[in-house]
Formats: sequence, structure tokens, C-alpha cells
Amino acid sequence: MHLDETTHEHARSAQVYTYQGDYTIEQDRIAWTAEARRGVTFAVGLSGAIPITSPALPAIAEQAVRDAVVAEIDGIDDTP
Repeated sequence: MHLDETTHEHARSAQVYTYQGDYTIEQDRIAWTAEARRGVTFAVGLSGAIPITSPALPAIAEQAVRDAVVAEIDGIDDTP
């Protein structure tokens, strides 16, 4: 599945990041990769896996991945 391009404001610096990515739903987890960009000079690849088992997994997967990507972006040391 694909995450369409979205923006996120960094929690500490208020810098605006644009991200997009892809994810796959597996039996016991969601694996994801994303790219976050700030302007034209900064880009970083992000990836992770969310361990989860739920009958509702297809319904909650996209939001779970977006939450994980945002948490990773907020973890970037981004001092203004």
C-alpha cells in the first residue's frame, strides 16, 4: 500500500517535513518505508515495523504507519 505525500510540522523546531512511503501488511506486523524531506536540501529514508495482530489490521494500518512515520520525523535532531 502507498502513503500519499503528506506534511508534518516537527514537534520541537516547527520545521515542515513532507513525507510519503509504502507499507505491507503481514500476518503479525506492518512493515513500512518512507522518505521525509525538508525543503530541497534535506532528505532522509525511514523504515520500521509495527508488531500488531488484530482482525481490524487492514482498517487501522495506514494510520498506524502515519503515526510511526511522524514519530520518526519528530525524533530527527532538527534545531532551528
